[in-house]
Amino acid sequence: MPGPPAGLCNICAFQRVVGNTRGSVFSMCERAKLTGETEYAKYPRLPVWECPGYEPAEVTPER
Repeated sequence: MPGPPAGLCNICAFQRVVGNTRGSVFSMCERAKLTGETEYAKYPRLPVWECPGYEPAEVTPER
């Protein structure tokens, strides 16, 4: 499921793309849940161009 145009979130280790039953997709930030840091919004306003909690996602080679 491709995510929305989320800027920096699209390449962040903490992003999870979630969908609903009507076909909409959302970019969810899991940083607060995983680290206990509450200053990060669960569903940030998009696109995100700056974020102090950004960590690059591991890239896996495509075959």
